[in-house]
Amino acid sequence: MRARRCDWQRHLPYDVRIPPNLRRWVTGDGSLTARLVAASDRFRVTRLLQAPRRPFIDEWQALGQSGPVPALTREVLLVCNDTPAVFAHTVVMRRHARRDWPFLRGLGERPLGGALFIDPRVQRGPFEFARLLPHHPMRQPLHRVLPALADVPMLPARRSLFRRGGGAMLVTEIFLPDLLDRAAPGTVAIDRGPLFHLAKRHTESTDT
Repeated sequence: MRARRCDWQRHLPYDVRIPPNLRRWVTGDGSLTARLVAASDRFRVTRLLQAPRRPFIDEWQALGQSGPVPALTREVLLVCNDTPAVFAHTVVMRRHARRDWPFLRGLGERPLGGALFIDPRVQRGPFEFARLLPHHPMRQPLHRVLPALADVPMLPARRSLFRRGGGAMLVTEIFLPDLLDRAAPGTVAIDRGPLFHLAKRHTESTDT
């Protein structure tokens, strides 16, 4: 049976609109943030939202919640050379946020990947992939900040579940047209490169 484009699948289905370079971005292992840093001269994170929001039904089910109670939601753009490359959407059960993910409060506009991939207590589950059509609810907050993308017929996305202690964090990444032509590097080590310094910089600061 042919996979529906908005369904989450364990493998990214073939789609002529996902050429090989973009597919390497979507399916590559390791820290996506580290790969973006390596593929650009200037990298930054633009935080759009960090507040309690009601998760989508498939999100609260993935987190193991019994219902759609508000979860701590973080949305950012990962920007390469002043062009948005990835929209990232993260949800965490609020009762676990302070205990198991204490760095979230002071993360600000630093990359989440830097904190996750240097912590040996964090375990990452397998990727799930989807091809999101314009009507998908995950694309609506993206269209509000980048309205031109509302006309793009399909955007590839992936998500994975992270665990630390007793807490779960679901991270969804939507890959934007900038990555069609930006050469995808392989897996990038994060302990000696620029991502490490981005993650460690001002780790004691808190949001204002």
